[in-house]
Parts: sequence; structure tokens; C-alpha cells
Amino acid sequence: MVSKIIKHINIFYRRFNEKKELEKAKIIDNKSLNKVLESVIKVKYSKFNSKENNFFKECELYRKSLLNNDRMISYDVFGINKMEMVSTICKNAASKIKFCKLLYCLIDKLNFKSVLEIGTNLGVSGTYMLKALKKQKDPKFISMEGLPGLCEISFKQFSSIIESKKVDVIEGLYDETFPVLIKQNHLFDFVFIDGNHREKPTLNYFDLIKKNFTKNSVLVFDDINWSKGMINAWNKIKNDKDVNYSIDLYQQGIVIIDKNDPNRNINFNLHLSY
Repeated sequence: MVSKIIKHINIFYRRFNEKKELEKAKIIDNKSLNKVLESVIKVKYSKFNSKENNFFKECELYRKSLLNNDRMISYDVFGINKMEMVSTICKNAASKIKFCKLLYCLIDKLNFKSVLEIGTNLGVSGTYMLKALKKQKDPKFISMEGLPGLCEISFKQFSSIIESKKVDVIEGLYDETFPVLIKQNHLFDFVFIDGNHREKPTLNYFDLIKKNFTKNSVLVFDDINWSKGMINAWNKIKNDKDVNYSIDLYQQGIVIIDKNDPNRNINFNLHLSY
């Protein structure tokens, strides 16, 4: 109960100060920051054109199909004797619509073409990202997931949106697959981290992936207020020596790394959705 009260007070404060935060951002001359904030405002106030709304309807039809899918998924790879229905996984773990739209807008507005997702799940957020990414010439989308059943479902969905050769769903435990990916020296300009809601792994992903960023990169971290550990991780990340700007949306945190910008560790607190 106390945590819910604190949450709502925090969100009220963010909403009350939104104008002031945006005015603070206006005096900063950074293209990536401006476009990220434009994306947040666009999603918050649903400033979409008919084409974008049609894209989103297609994405939500996929979510709807998952919510009616009774296939059972095994957790054996994690050493857990558990089976769970696809519909239940989708209901409990798939990203919310507004945050999916934000991922789409970030990739679209900043013209990103090389994307990494840590935490494929059923491919709902990936579907939104690919709708934006497919507009680019020679795009590349890599997504990582531990559960084989989820990899199979999401890859089939991704391949219906974009050529399968431009998509790679990496199956396996992150501790084993992530170091291998890093050594392949891919350069990413957009990274969505939603695969492990613990402090140490989240910080480890960030530290390792930094060497694989382009000159202008954006990272989105999900559930930054999930636990004390995630709050600690987010605070360390936004104050990292390589981070220029961060936008705290309460549920998600966005980090901008611009190697040509001398500014460091400037943070904005906004609110997108409950």
C-alpha cells in the first residue's frame, strides 16, 4: 500500500513538472535528445497519422492472437519444472501498448537501422520495432530469448514482417549467448533491454554493450522501478561516465549516448503511462 502511494506521488510530481522539464531540454542543442522527447510527447498525446495507426492495429492483432493461444511453453531450459500457456505469458509479460508505440517512434524518428532486443518474449515489442525498422535500407534486428518455444513463435512473427535474413532470434541463456554476441562486433544504434530484471545482470549488459554502440545510440531499459535492485541499476546507468542524457519515464528509462556531445549525466523526469 505504501509503495503504491509513493508511486502515485512520484507520478503526480512528474506530471506537474513536465512543462518545466521540457523547457529545460529546449535549451540543449542535441538532435537525438530532441527527437527522443518528441517521440515521448507524440506517444503521450497520441499524435499519430492514419498510416501509423494502421501499423499499430496490425501489431495489436498479433497480441490478440497470442491472448487466444493455448499452446503450452516449457521452462525446462531454466531448470524449472513448469509449463505455461502462451495466452498467460502474453497477458503477464508482454509490453504495454503505449511503451510499444514509443519503441516504434524512437526507431522511426531517429532513423535507426541496427537494433538489439534483450528479452524477446513472444515478440510483441519486437513487432512494433520491426514495423519501424523495415522502412530502413538494409536493417538488422537481433533479439535474444531463453525459452525455445518463445523463440519459435516470435521468429515466425518477425519473418512475416521483414525478410528472415534481416532477423536473428538468438536462443539460449543470456549468460552464454550475450558474450558471444558481443564478440561478433555488431554496432547497434538502438538497444531495448527487457530480459532480466535484476541489478547485476542489467549493469553487466550495459557495460558490455557500450563497446558495440554507434556514435549516436539510444538504449531503453524496462521496469526501472521494478525493485530496489533495478532502481540501483538505473541510478548507476544514468550517472555512467559515457551517458549524455537520460529520460526517466518511471516504468522505462531511456539513455542517450552521443560521442560528439560534451554534456554528461543530464536527466529528465517525465511520465508516459500508468
